[in-house]
Amino acid sequence: MNQEARHDARYGVLYGLITGAEGYATAAKSAALVHDDELADFLCRVQEEVVEEAKRLLAQRVAE
Repeated sequence: MNQEARHDARYGVLYGLITGAEGYATAAKSAALVHDDELADFLCRVQEEVVEEAKRLLAQRVAE
């Protein structure tokens, strides 16, 4: 696998993480609807952390 293909694959993984983390928001809304505030808060926190870290890593990879 050449270097360009490796970069594309890494970008794909990071974009996948960001996209997948968006599903946590839906789950958090569902948890809030059933009044499980602890679970809703956890899911929101996890989503924020995953998205922030994936964006940081993506920016770092782009800069390389």
